[in-house]
Amino acid sequence: MKQLIAVLFVMLSIGSAYAQQAKPAPPTSSDAVDRLIVVLEDPVLREQLLEHLRSTPSAAAPTAAGAEEADSGGSAGLVGALYRWSDELVTSLPTATFGVPIDRKLAQAGTQIGSRVQSGVSSGQLLQFVGWALPGLVIVAGIGIGIRRVTRGLVQATKPVRKRKLAMGLMLKVVLAAAALFVVAVLVNFLPVPKLASTSFTSLAVGILLAMLTAELATSALSGFGSVRSVRLIRYGQHRFYPWWLAVASFATFAALSADPTLRQVLGWSAADFAGLILNCIAALIMLGFISRHRMALGRLIFGTAARAPVSDNPIRNATRRLARHWHLLAYGFLILSIFSLLAGQRDNDVLSQMLWSFAAVLVGMVTIAVLHRLTTPKSPRYRYERYTLRQILTGKVLKMLRVAADTLTLFAMAITIAGIWGFNIWGWLTTDGRVIVGPLFAVATVVAVAWLIWVTLDAWIATTLAPDKGTRPGAQRSSRLQTLLPLMRNGVLILLVVLGGIAVLANIGVDVTPLIAGAGVFGLALSFGSQQLVQDVITGFFILAEDTIAVGDTISTGDRTGVVESLSLRSMRLRDSDGALHSIPFSTVKALKNSSRNFGVLRPRFTVPSGTDPLAVIDEMRTAATELRADPKFAKAITSDMHDLGIDEINAGSVVVSGSLRTSPVRQPEIARAFNGRMLAGLAEKGIRL
Repeated sequence: MKQLIAVLFVMLSIGSAYAQQAKPAPPTSSDAVDRLIVVLEDPVLREQLLEHLRSTPSAAAPTAAGAEEADSGGSAGLVGALYRWSDELVTSLPTATFGVPIDRKLAQAGTQIGSRVQSGVSSGQLLQFVGWALPGLVIVAGIGIGIRRVTRGLVQATKPVRKRKLAMGLMLKVVLAAAALFVVAVLVNFLPVPKLASTSFTSLAVGILLAMLTAELATSALSGFGSVRSVRLIRYGQHRFYPWWLAVASFATFAALSADPTLRQVLGWSAADFAGLILNCIAALIMLGFISRHRMALGRLIFGTAARAPVSDNPIRNATRRLARHWHLLAYGFLILSIFSLLAGQRDNDVLSQMLWSFAAVLVGMVTIAVLHRLTTPKSPRYRYERYTLRQILTGKVLKMLRVAADTLTLFAMAITIAGIWGFNIWGWLTTDGRVIVGPLFAVATVVAVAWLIWVTLDAWIATTLAPDKGTRPGAQRSSRLQTLLPLMRNGVLILLVVLGGIAVLANIGVDVTPLIAGAGVFGLALSFGSQQLVQDVITGFFILAEDTIAVGDTISTGDRTGVVESLSLRSMRLRDSDGALHSIPFSTVKALKNSSRNFGVLRPRFTVPSGTDPLAVIDEMRTAATELRADPKFAKAITSDMHDLGIDEINAGSVVVSGSLRTSPVRQPEIARAFNGRMLAGLAEKGIRL
């Protein structure tokens, strides 16, 4: 629903530009005559027209000037186009409604009404007309009330609906109203009054009966819902809605009658224009209040229980469900759009029919969006633990982008269609004056789409590469290296895409990026001089990571610190020591690294044997302890070789030092050394050897 509200906002904004730059429809001959009369009756406007005609240059000069202006303005891009459009909008806004300044139109209307009232009062014709026309109009209104009461029994809500009786009642209302109008027209012709007065009275009588008939037919037609809605709800609507509909129909009918030539001659051309505008705006505002007051009852009558229906796979049901929940917001938007179209110069404004056609366009658009969503939604994996492949992830991302593009195009088509219903030819404006705005926007959308595709492709590849695999050993070296380098590469590519995409977007909307790039270069140079240590950290870190010297999870020693690597960045690493302290070490401070987690480790046991003890017996016990320890299931996989390099390392005054070498898994030496020492102590005690 936010998208639909955005459609209305786009229609208002683009429609305003179109209304000011390219009028919605070519003026009819009657409109041209009306405007010419207004200009000729006003001395100031007449003088301005003459001055304009005298000072108008030849056709070639403005064409060349316009071409020069287009060439100079086209280079400004989207920003320049928006600036020119806003300037033209502010300049031409006072003349949008009537084609002439509204203050002059108002002054002309006041002059016309004042002169006609003064002339009618002085001649006595105005009082004479009011004296016989006012009672006659009251009688006409009474006839309308009588028609409503006479046919009330035929159009009452029943369940089941009596279709023949209801059709007969509606037809009888129309026939009686037509007969009443015929009788009124015939009787007026026999009155000894001027032709202009009789014609004016007939127009007013037609307006009263037509407004009452329209409201009565609308309320009576609700009885046709008796088979699908409750009778109590229908009767509530017929009772509560009639005053609102009568008011709307009255104002709308008399607004339409303001275009009648006879009434325009009586009131004056400018006064009739103002009357039509004000009456149409009042009708739209009354309809706005009516929908706000009775939106729940109206929603139940139109949609029933569709608003409470669950989500289904049927696109039409889903679209109806959304429309039933938010139809009043669309109605508010359409009514505001109707007032806007009136102020923009759309005088023939049938609000009710245009709202119905607009709702139909919205429903078709929502069904189209629902169908496209169903076609572009990727299938979920059959099992919850099933992994997405790279192809499936990319397919899902591309389908998501296509879904967004389809939604955008559908909403754009809805906006153009609804604007056309209300009299704005947005498509014609976009293909002419609006190209300077549409072109840059399309280029910006293309840049964003390409950058997004590159990003999602890289992100999907990194996600599938880093995802755990059943066939991969948990502590594999390749996985450890990828877990360190790939996130850094992803962040770097993201920054690069944002910078390049931002520059491309700014260039397409008309911003000169040359000073920006030059400033960024100078800033980067100054930053590099001011942060030499930081640059050294980054360069050193890049080579350390590229050469796979360390990885997350390795046990390393930097000389003064020893611990496990917890995280890596391009600038530093974080090391957790045996006491639990976390050290942050910049790469530039690391001169040498000792990595104890690569390939294998070596355990070198050393024992000091007194001079009275046979060292060969201790060596034999070392060999026996290593054999027994390797046979233990707990250490079988951790010890990868037998004890070798056994022998006497040192000969001292009162003792000798014997040692050996035992290859183990990385980082397992302390655990194996403790177990080995325990077995050696027990074996030497059994043989009575004391060290």
